[in-house]
Amino acid sequence: MRRLLTLLIPALVTVGACRGETPRDEALFRGVYVSPPVEKPDFTFTDFNGKPFNFRLETADQVALLFFGYTHCPDVCPLHAANIAAVLKEMPFEEREKIRFIFVTTDPERDTPERLKSWLGAFNRDFIGIAGSPDELARVQAALRIAPAKKEVLPGADSSAYLVGHAAQVIAFGRDGLARTEYPMGVRQEDWAKDLPRLARGEVPGDPGSALPGKDVVLTPSTAEVAGPAIQVQVAVMPAPPSTSEAAVYLVIANSGAADTLVSVSSPEAQGAMIHTTEPAGGQQVMRMRDRVPLAPGETVSFLPGGTHVMLMGLSRMPAAGESFPLRLRFARAGEFAIAPMVVPYAELEAQLRRPQ
Repeated sequence: MRRLLTLLIPALVTVGACRGETPRDEALFRGVYVSPPVEKPDFTFTDFNGKPFNFRLETADQVALLFFGYTHCPDVCPLHAANIAAVLKEMPFEEREKIRFIFVTTDPERDTPERLKSWLGAFNRDFIGIAGSPDELARVQAALRIAPAKKEVLPGADSSAYLVGHAAQVIAFGRDGLARTEYPMGVRQEDWAKDLPRLARGEVPGDPGSALPGKDVVLTPSTAEVAGPAIQVQVAVMPAPPSTSEAAVYLVIANSGAADTLVSVSSPEAQGAMIHTTEPAGGQQVMRMRDRVPLAPGETVSFLPGGTHVMLMGLSRMPAAGESFPLRLRFARAGEFAIAPMVVPYAELEAQLRRPQ
């Protein structure tokens, strides 16, 4: 049984601080405090221009935003890069010049120097991409106490089709060479806009005694009606991908009936599709595959940045902002639904997922 759902305007998510209406202490940094501080590691990899890049020396007296990821990542990596690039663009030149974003690839097999340079340049031409051997990469990750990258081959695919699970936080080393804050997936542009200028000016984050409160995501029910039975798709958004290799789709699905389970996703314009999630593991955030998503009676399940999303691979075309892209969801009880997520720029994703104030 197949049904066509009429999608609503994807502005149904409000992001706010925890602890009710308590205002955030503006003296605190917005990142998650690291205690004790982490010393900037001394390692040399190769940059995308083929030159040696010593991380400690090349970022001396600068704010170094260190991130481990890969260019085929549809979710965490492009969202971090887009948010940081958008904030840097609005900063004064003298502050912006004190900040460097260093992208360490966890997928050197596919992330050639040319691809790294092209992918990062689509966000900001000053972003630096570097690569090291698997042993060197493992050593640096261990020194920083972050989750090691892990290859995950897609079910039923050949060895060239795989994901890479990796740590999802950006580590921020201050101008004094110490990292006192890190920024996990889900940090907003307004948080970067508060912290980056202060770090560029040489301010040192002070440990308030505990980590900063996280952020609650409040899903606001829609007042519009959606065709179909108990299952309703209230939000469906696809960030415009940087290539046709992969893309992410974010959803909000409400179940007003009996218990059901999302058992598969597919698209007629993609070679593959799967459910992907970012979850805690050993104090880190890592990415994993999921084979199904249960929906309890009356439950609303959100696929949002920093959590679960639909991953599409091998797109037949490059979707542009303002278009829609076909997606099919199959539920154990409700059957198959054909939907058309709206394509939006990565830099606008946060606004699309947040209800206007």
